[in-house]
Amino acid sequence: MSYMSYNVHSTFRTQACIFCVLTCWFTALRIVDSSATPTPTPTPPTVPHGVFSLVPPGAPIKGATLANPSVDGISIRQAWADLEPSEGVFNWAYLDTEIGLARAAGKKVLLRIEDGDLNIPPWVMNGMVTTFSYVDLNPYHPSYGSTVTIPVFWDSYYLAKKTAMIAAVGASYTGNSAVKIACVGIANAYSDDWYVPHTSTNITNWRSDGYTSQKLIESCDAIIDAVMAAFPNQVVVAAINPNGKLDQTADYASSTVITNERAKWGSRFVVAKNGLSATTPLAPSSGTWSVLYNARPDVAGQMLWFCFGDTTYRMNGGVLADPATVLGKSIDIGVSYGMKYIEIYQTDVINLPGVISYAHSKL
Repeated sequence: MSYMSYNVHSTFRTQACIFCVLTCWFTALRIVDSSATPTPTPTPPTVPHGVFSLVPPGAPIKGATLANPSVDGISIRQAWADLEPSEGVFNWAYLDTEIGLARAAGKKVLLRIEDGDLNIPPWVMNGMVTTFSYVDLNPYHPSYGSTVTIPVFWDSYYLAKKTAMIAAVGASYTGNSAVKIACVGIANAYSDDWYVPHTSTNITNWRSDGYTSQKLIESCDAIIDAVMAAFPNQVVVAAINPNGKLDQTADYASSTVITNERAKWGSRFVVAKNGLSATTPLAPSSGTWSVLYNARPDVAGQMLWFCFGDTTYRMNGGVLADPATVLGKSIDIGVSYGMKYIEIYQTDVINLPGVISYAHSKL
């Protein structure tokens, strides 16, 4: 082959490669028409049962998890900042890949977009009108000891951008038969879990920002309703927690949200607690756990932390114990609350298969 012929073929191959790369890039980074109304299936969705393996945000599902018959579903989560790095432009590569793997393995999917703390895209924070700052006091958080700034939950700009993101995610995945649960973060200062900072200093600062219980409740209702509209083929789950002395009672806001949303959506609205551990009181109990118990039958749970390899023994209140025993006890406690499914950290799913088999049989 002459130099010219080689050069022509080489140029053609280079152009073809560039075309393929650009095609893949535009497929992953696509703009979604979130104004389209998703079409619900004729059969109303029901809450799945069983063990859901909780995958770290943005991380791949492990093959051992997909191959385990005792794993009923996969909890796939991604930060909003990674999903929508600029307004209206979404990178679907991670979700497409992981949901595809779960579907191919016959696993149900819980889809969660995290939007608290650093999960919020910078372009959202740059447009905020009203923000709230607090010092993160949780030693298990990467932001421990630092000052965190978030939107106030009722800020109209924040709500508009969040509901637009929700609509886009729903347009992409409500038609996927593997996706059974859509998870929404409400009153969530850190991840998707309900967390409204409520030290005495926090309460003073909330008041300065115009906080009222009704503003918080209405923001929660608006977000849940947006997810319900975007995911008509799925059940929708939200986690609850107390607000300390911020409201008239610690559980006033979360209890009111449950009442409001159950009145509108019935069994499609699933109530969860994301802090299940071996130190959780058995049901029935008092306090915030009684709110979950009273929300039966459509309730669920997520483990507080992982057991295998945790030298702090967080799941057992800091007391040294056998990881399998701690996880098994936590599952029994979750069952006492009537949890239909429990999210268990992927590392425990892989390393404590006997307990996962036990959980599968109990749920």
